[in-house]
Amino acid sequence: MKGPIYQDRIERNYEVGVSQDGVAGLWRELSEYLPKYGLHPIYGITCVGSVYFDNRDYDLTCYSIVNGGRLILVRLRTYENYGESPKPISDYWVEVKIREKERWRKKRFGLYRADLPEFLEGRDPGQSVLDYNQNGADPDVIRNLYRETQETVLTNGLKPVLLLTYKRIAFQNEIERVCLDWDIQSYHVGADVYSYDSWKYPVEEPAGKSDKTILELKYPRGSPPAWTADLEKRYPIWKSNFSKFVEGMGFLFQGPLKHHKEANSFLRKIEAYRPESQPLG
Repeated sequence: MKGPIYQDRIERNYEVGVSQDGVAGLWRELSEYLPKYGLHPIYGITCVGSVYFDNRDYDLTCYSIVNGGRLILVRLRTYENYGESPKPISDYWVEVKIREKERWRKKRFGLYRADLPEFLEGRDPGQSVLDYNQNGADPDVIRNLYRETQETVLTNGLKPVLLLTYKRIAFQNEIERVCLDWDIQSYHVGADVYSYDSWKYPVEEPAGKSDKTILELKYPRGSPPAWTADLEKRYPIWKSNFSKFVEGMGFLFQGPLKHHKEANSFLRKIEAYRPESQPLG
């Protein structure tokens, strides 16, 4: 798995006015439209699985829904190929992602599945972790990032709580990226999620399924690329403050976590977090 250890970029979310059944048609249109701006398809359809962490008081959830435009996410992520029989997960990204309005700062490192227990138990990174992240990062940088993330998880009592799965297609040039995400499903999980061979098709029923198709635009800094204005005119999209994590936690507090003492309070705050999106113009 390749990719930068640090990312600092603007991300804008749009809700797309197409049904889940219409995604294939939109994909074909984007495949014809975006290459003229240097954005070409990368990979095929990817099944993204993200396990989000929180403590028993759901402090990260609370922070995310009362500080409009600001999020702190700690998650474990893996990517699997759509349309193939599930294969045992071999590796993960461990990520800490912080958003202030539209700017995201993400720190992450990869590790093999076999190395995850040592990370969760508070042990130092082994040589296999350093070998895995040989993509230009100094070994001391990886060690520090590993220990900082480990400290965040352990000192805050963070445990897995939410598994989000969705399908993604992406278009990319050297500095910009467009992602289309759909079929977003939310599951309540615990530590047993580490033993799942695949996160593509969990055997249990999801706590909730989103009816939204989301387009994410990611670019380094400054104003949006000039071509986004044309994109907004050409397709039925609305700029939105939608968060997969916040919607997923809403499903949990309506279902598996409905007996939590603060469930109703969280649901009210989540509802206030997501006002109706408005068309651009």
